[in-house]
Amino acid sequence: METLVVSLIVGLASAFLGAVIASKAMSHGHYRYAEKRDLESKKKQLLNLFQALNGELTAIWERYMGVVGSDLEKAKQADELPFTVLFTATHSYFSVYDNSAQFLGTLEPESGKRIIETYVNLKSLFDELQNYNQMAQKHRDVRLGANLNLYEVGQVREELDSFFRLLKKRHAQVKGQCLLTLEMLKEFQTLAEQSRTSVKINI
Repeated sequence: METLVVSLIVGLASAFLGAVIASKAMSHGHYRYAEKRDLESKKKQLLNLFQALNGELTAIWERYMGVVGSDLEKAKQADELPFTVLFTATHSYFSVYDNSAQFLGTLEPESGKRIIETYVNLKSLFDELQNYNQMAQKHRDVRLGANLNLYEVGQVREELDSFFRLLKKRHAQVKGQCLLTLEMLKEFQTLAEQSRTSVKINI
């Protein structure tokens, strides 16, 4: 009888222990599955972000080059640059970037910094071009005004020439940043695609 009771107690204890272990294993399995699903979701979000940023920056840069960038590269002096009213940084041309701050924080710091610097400098360049256009209009108004003041015309002309030289430098700087950032975004897309099957992404 004692043997039967001991066997029964041992059997119950074993069953209880097995149930606890199975429960823990099942719990761990659910956790790992949820963790894997979360990681896949984050990878997909990053891939979408890279594609969207790449598309946005490519479209803006190509438009900028078509409207004024190519002319600015060719022009040797302010007179050779056609007067153009450009889109400004205050418009919503940067909607993908402006709405992706929470994702940029998940990138490796140097990569996030490069993307932010590129967009900030591009926006600043658009503002500088807008200011240049206003200065060019002022120069035009002073030259064509009823009360022509040669000293004022000369002063405005010097300011315009100085600003033109600054624009040339800024254009070259921003062009380098944009092209490097576009190349980086393409590499990120490739890595993100590869990570779906084999590579761990650490951007």
